[in-house]
Amino acid sequence: MSKLNIKVKISTSILKAIRESSGYSIEDIAKKLKSTAERIRSVEEGAVDFSITQIKKLADIYHRPLAAFFGEVTPQPLYALTDYRINRDKKITPQVYLAERRASYLSSKLTELSDKKSQIPSFPDNLSPEALADELRKHLKAELAKKENPGKVLNYYRKLLEDNLLVSVIEYPFKADDVRAFCIPSDISIVVLNESDDAKVKLFSLFHEMYHLLKRSCGLCSMELEANWEDMKIESECNAFAAEFLVPKSDFKIEVEQTDKLDWEGISSLSDVYGVSKHVIMLRLLLLGNIGKKEYDDLKANWNADIKKKGFGKRNWDKVYLNRVGNFAVQKVSAAYKKGDISYSEVADILNVKSKYIEKFVG
Repeated sequence: MSKLNIKVKISTSILKAIRESSGYSIEDIAKKLKSTAERIRSVEEGAVDFSITQIKKLADIYHRPLAAFFGEVTPQPLYALTDYRINRDKKITPQVYLAERRASYLSSKLTELSDKKSQIPSFPDNLSPEALADELRKHLKAELAKKENPGKVLNYYRKLLEDNLLVSVIEYPFKADDVRAFCIPSDISIVVLNESDDAKVKLFSLFHEMYHLLKRSCGLCSMELEANWEDMKIESECNAFAAEFLVPKSDFKIEVEQTDKLDWEGISSLSDVYGVSKHVIMLRLLLLGNIGKKEYDDLKANWNADIKKKGFGKRNWDKVYLNRVGNFAVQKVSAAYKKGDISYSEVADILNVKSKYIEKFVG
């Protein structure tokens, strides 16, 4: 018998926990291993064993080191993040589970490399989301970014949060159309944005997650702006906070007065002014009484038709991988490497990118 086909005894609890904490069902793994659900279930129940070849393939599927299958610590499922999605019966993709593990690991490593913790300010609990947005803007000494490219606006606010609050902002491919972002509140807090989203959507997601961090909470967020969840009041508050921070009511009223007509063209113009999506502008107009519910519904139907999913086209992979790592992490890791505090292999492990990108990011 080939050494690669030798059966290996693995803890059944570890096998099951690794699978579940990676977001895969028994049926998913049966397909990937070209086996049957019955056999996979039998392995997890201890009736039969996987071969070393199958364990290696599972390590690749789960993005786990081979040693994880032979350890004594049982991996924990994605329990820390409350599910704030509308359709909570829809399966969370393995990529979201991977993004959560990646963010948690990055947070722990950055904490080790940093002599400071994230500086999340504390404000009175009785402040409304809108008042809290105003307080954070003052705390950050943030200028209201207007009439700029959305990508530039996103980078401005991202740098502001990283530099002033020591919050790492990264992007990751969720491969999920119902998860916009999540955050990891920790000694070094992380905000993770959906890489596939438009810059305007990412911008709103960023400040939605900042409200979570200010309230010391976290969850998988879909940012359904009109959702009236009695059991998830915080999501509505997050949206109100993000809208007020990016589109302050006082400033917005002035811009609306200067807009000739609040039709699709006018809304598009206001969207460009603040760098947010048309949907955010439409909702602001509705809540301020500038448009009625029927007009809003008609405009939203137009918006839904306008956001048909488009391909990425040609991508700047240097930028993609930098965003997956985050500027904050690159700065901390680069500084530690140049001081000799960590090795090149540790840099590769923390940044989790190919050598050519390590050389570009760290030097």
